[in-house]
Amino acid sequence: MSKRNIGIVVLLVCSELLGVGAGHWFFEVFKVTVPPASVSDFMRASAYGYFVANGLGLGLVLFLFTLGAMSLRRFFASPDGSKAGAAR
Repeated sequence: MSKRNIGIVVLLVCSELLGVGAGHWFFEVFKVTVPPASVSDFMRASAYGYFVANGLGLGLVLFLFTLGAMSLRRFFASPDGSKAGAAR
């Protein structure tokens, strides 16, 4: 595998981990804010799956957004040929 492909795989894994972490965190917020009397055990268990699945979707969106930004960087190169954002 080339360095570029390894970087893309690492980006995908990190994005998905970040998304699942966000889904877990939002579930913790759900548990704190929703009164226990209004939530059944089934609803609590299915809510966790729902939040984690949405976290996976968020991770995919983060991955695609970052991949798109990486592919657009060639259009923002400086006129002197140096890389955009490089320290001078």
